[in-house]
Amino acid sequence: MRLFKTAIFLLLMLPASMFAAKLREIAMLDIPGRPGFETLAFAKGFLVMAHNGAGTVDIFDPAKRRFVAQISGIVSARGVAVDDAANRVYIADAGTNAIHVVDSNNWQVQDRIQLSRAPENLLIIPGTSNMIATNPYARSLTLVSRQIDREMQVVDIGGHPDLMAYDPIRNAVFVTVEDQNEIVAYATSLERDAKPLSTLKINGSEPTGIILNPTSRTLFVAIRFAVLAIDADSGAELSRVPVTGGTDRLWLDSTGGALYAASSDGTVTTIKVNGRQLAYDSEVKTDVKGHSLAFDPERKLIYVPGGREGRSKMVILKQFGALPVTSDEIKTAAVKRSF
Repeated sequence: MRLFKTAIFLLLMLPASMFAAKLREIAMLDIPGRPGFETLAFAKGFLVMAHNGAGTVDIFDPAKRRFVAQISGIVSARGVAVDDAANRVYIADAGTNAIHVVDSNNWQVQDRIQLSRAPENLLIIPGTSNMIATNPYARSLTLVSRQIDREMQVVDIGGHPDLMAYDPIRNAVFVTVEDQNEIVAYATSLERDAKPLSTLKINGSEPTGIILNPTSRTLFVAIRFAVLAIDADSGAELSRVPVTGGTDRLWLDSTGGALYAASSDGTVTTIKVNGRQLAYDSEVKTDVKGHSLAFDPERKLIYVPGGREGRSKMVILKQFGALPVTSDEIKTAAVKRSF
């Protein structure tokens, strides 16, 4: 009882600054070309940015904090998938129904995989030479072989697929189906006429961004005006956090226990992750309008590209203030205090 009272006392006495971790803008950089950005991904320590507004892919060096290369000739860059072991970056080009294969050693296009449908987002299946592309306009998924650089299979899913997450336990892929308000899971073999392994109905509309924590079997999903934590097996909703409308991109900092969500109006929301529970932390309205973001775990920075006054910009955010003390830390402090 004494220990419990001491712990409560310490919790109440913690300074407000312990709970005041906030994102703040520390830099804004110019980017050549018209605004309009899609997927961001890290490759070999560089940030790869699908800049569909300019018909390019921009390569940013976080260490030097400057753009070091630009890949042109891509009509409508969308999804980005990275295979660092093979020094390859794959860029979905919805404008030419193709996937461009880029060498991450020199940022040159080495090959081009022609598809029968316009690809949007890409997911490499770990441990294989295969990749899956979403085709929202054709309401389907495409299985692509990276070994022979060709389309292998197209599966109609009866809805508008958006983003994907790999499930290593079932060797499956979770796909948000935006116009059906559901998440479907398919075997990664994606055989002809494949049926979903499971269908998880969402209590909300327009699911887009999705991340799986395979250890806790928790899906984090962006829907209209909220981010949800969902049981990956039963589909039961575990918790939700209200966010700005238009939030559709998520990035998880698993070591820091934070989930970052980006909205099309430039708002970035920080959400605390405690096991399978989500809790609102804070939000910042950046000076650019764009729905993409990337979290740099090495530097603890967030990159947000977008548009401002008709020009392409990238805002860099940094977390200031101490993170909340965990229950284990409070318990430890209480034990020390009791002596």
